[in-house]
Amino acid sequence: MININEKLKYYSKNNILWTLFLSGCGVPYFFNEKELNYINEETGQEDKFLVENLMPIKCIYKEAKPIFSQAPSEIINPGKYVWDFNSFKKEITVKAQVFAILSMINLLKLIPTTKANDFIIKKQVKNFLDFLTAYMRNKDGLFINVEDKTKYIDEKLKIKKDIDYNLLDQILVYEAFLTYGMLIEGEEKIYLNEAEKIFKFIYENFNFILELPTRYLSFIVSSLYRCSKVLKEDSILKELITLSCAEIESRIKISGEVEKSPNNFLAASLTTHFRASSSLMEGYTLTKIEKFKNSAEKIINQVMELFDENTATFINEEEIKYSSKDIAEIFKGLYLYCKLNEDKKMLNILNSFITKILESIIASTVDRKTEFNGYTIEIDEKIPLYSDVNLAPVFVKSLKINNNLIPIYKPSKKVNNEFSLYASLLLIDLTDDGNNNTRREEDDQHQLLS
Repeated sequence: MININEKLKYYSKNNILWTLFLSGCGVPYFFNEKELNYINEETGQEDKFLVENLMPIKCIYKEAKPIFSQAPSEIINPGKYVWDFNSFKKEITVKAQVFAILSMINLLKLIPTTKANDFIIKKQVKNFLDFLTAYMRNKDGLFINVEDKTKYIDEKLKIKKDIDYNLLDQILVYEAFLTYGMLIEGEEKIYLNEAEKIFKFIYENFNFILELPTRYLSFIVSSLYRCSKVLKEDSILKELITLSCAEIESRIKISGEVEKSPNNFLAASLTTHFRASSSLMEGYTLTKIEKFKNSAEKIINQVMELFDENTATFINEEEIKYSSKDIAEIFKGLYLYCKLNEDKKMLNILNSFITKILESIIASTVDRKTEFNGYTIEIDEKIPLYSDVNLAPVFVKSLKINNNLIPIYKPSKKVNNEFSLYASLLLIDLTDDGNNNTRREEDDQHQLLS
């Protein structure tokens, strides 16, 4: 498990770094003179690659091609790894913005701690939070998706807002504000106060949340579970997770099949089965209520009947398609089951799924062999070097599998940043050693510049 964990963290680290700090796939941010002077003064050998190729942004666009390209002339000193600006789909979703914030906080644990890279990462996290609060709210203060309608980089920002809000999005924003407020020194009180306001809204509307489709409710359980790990002891969160898991458990048939919603008894998607199982296992971990664990195992046993060893997939059709989000959810379900049951057969399936499916959505690799967290990581030859294919080492949007005698795996040429950052978030959260409550203290100079 250790080698699996470190390799997945390495893939996730590259995905976060090359998407959020090098791609330029968002509204640009330009450091002021004081910030630039500080970065240049503090840059050492460990920071050189990041600083020299940095393309700061304030938000993340939903979709793009991760191919290296020429930046527009308005961008001063862009790094050489910016993506194709013409391919950017300029939707900015609440989910993508939150997954970016949480991923960058995780990145602080995955790269060397230096003054320069800490300042750059924390500044970008703050910029993302500021953009979320300033541009992605409706008149009631609820968080909504937006689209960047600005035609030219040097003109005033033009944002088009969606009309409707999503309950799940409010919970994810609560997670982002809470995590930032608890783990990063500085302006934590502002965001913890914001988190309290959002939680009040969530608590008052929880009856509506319990009526959501299973795929959303399961997602909410996992978000609240991550929040509970940040807060450690919180009886109200535990109560909400327990209520939600009980509702999910009531939607599981004797066979282990999961229903779509309280009013739709049809079978949910394969991904929802794994998501429901994961949320129940998380509920069990927090509450020790055995029926949650038993129901999760019932779901896993049901979906395992669909497993095809030839393709390492769970639906035996001529062509199968998984998004990177789906792949992360399936991996999570298998991983949590392995962890709770120490099942060697499931561990073999997990290894097969990583090798054939998860690694197939990685566009490229920086190294063929590298040292990471004290371990030697060896990357399979099927993943090309980024310098050979001119592609960033990120998780692509989806994977098609032709179920022939010899399966053919066809990765997408695009990246859905919402999906890929979510995949990084899940993989790091699952494989973390549990020490994610350590506060990163700001140095005096950082506070001055902030």
